[in-house]
Amino acid sequence: MTLHILPLLDGKSHNVRPKPDFSLEGFVLNDRYSFLRKIGAGTYGLIYLVRDQVTGLELAAKMVMTEPHGAGSAANNKKYIQEKMYDYFASHSPLQAQELDLGLIARDGVSCSFLKEIALHLKVHDHPNVVTIHHVFSLERFAVVTLMDYFAQGDLFGNIIDNHIFLTRHHGKQLMMKNCMLQLIDAVEFCASRGVYHCDLKPENVMVRYDPSYRRPDPDETGSRPIIDYQELHVSLIDFGLAMTSDLICCNACRGSSFYMAPERIVNFNTSKLVRSLIDMEQFVGDERAESESSARYLPTLAGDVWSLGVLFINITCARNPWPIANINDRHEVFSNYILHNKSILQTILPISKQFNAVLNEIFCLNPNERISLADLRQRIVAVDFYHDGASFNEQLCTPPTEPNSRPSSPKDIQGTGKGHHGSVC
Repeated sequence: MTLHILPLLDGKSHNVRPKPDFSLEGFVLNDRYSFLRKIGAGTYGLIYLVRDQVTGLELAAKMVMTEPHGAGSAANNKKYIQEKMYDYFASHSPLQAQELDLGLIARDGVSCSFLKEIALHLKVHDHPNVVTIHHVFSLERFAVVTLMDYFAQGDLFGNIIDNHIFLTRHHGKQLMMKNCMLQLIDAVEFCASRGVYHCDLKPENVMVRYDPSYRRPDPDETGSRPIIDYQELHVSLIDFGLAMTSDLICCNACRGSSFYMAPERIVNFNTSKLVRSLIDMEQFVGDERAESESSARYLPTLAGDVWSLGVLFINITCARNPWPIANINDRHEVFSNYILHNKSILQTILPISKQFNAVLNEIFCLNPNERISLADLRQRIVAVDFYHDGASFNEQLCTPPTEPNSRPSSPKDIQGTGKGHHGSVC
């Protein structure tokens, strides 16, 4: 199932017999972490559910080869990685790995190709809306294993499309949507405060804990209640593989997943005559050392994450995407019509209010310098009614503390694309 597109929308386990599917089930790392089952696979690595035999805690083990096999199709790459991982595990008995110092990785790992993602993640993982990294192990020079929080309910994509956690919750539905959105804003804002920009925000990179039986407390004596409630819903960012530390990004950089990428990541604003007729490019930082005009301007990186949040908010409220790609040069698509002619077009194709449409207009500004700030976006989300005009919310925004130890103890009718192809990385 897909998000609809609108344009038109024990040591006994050490010696495991070979398995035809090259599964890692049954292996034990460092006589402690039992591999239970595969829960994910990508072009560069595998993710397995493991259990800590000492604490009983279940964790997600992400394994990435230090020298990934980049040739061939995605399917062939996954098969290659699975087989190589199995060969390594099967030939090392008992399976032992060196634990790496998380502080050293965070400080120095950015310069190492296979540690960069982990290093950037570690810079921000002490926030309650970023997945926590617990351990990092080195399998000699073959691979790196990262043990992280495990989310049994999966990612936001599956919870929107398969579990319908927003659309089937009639009581307080909008409040829970806001709960999710405000947590995402908090996460992006915190990352930016640490000099980290995610650059690949999408439902697949948001993990979810959700309690369908939970009911919010009644409003207090003032008639208000906090919007953010981790017992109801707790979301956390994951996958910093495309993250950056620079607050500026070159105008010819294509970075992200197509449905969620800002237009400046798709079309080179500095060489597009159409864009230059709409935006004064002189306002952006230039580089006199640039070898070509195509790379002579730098745009704010955070503005791209703000844009992605806007698409995510439409996913949450409507289970739809507004467009497959924000390409202003495609004159026959909803996006170019939206930017050039009709800022109310989303309201005609989505079941949203005028006031929510106005919030989206502040997010989906073609000029990244004019996009709404995260602080202002937070206040707009608190006040807006997503579906009805002439109404507003009078809820008190309550953000949780963000110290390292503050983490909660519990927690198409129209053509579409399948999950896993839900946006291509450039």
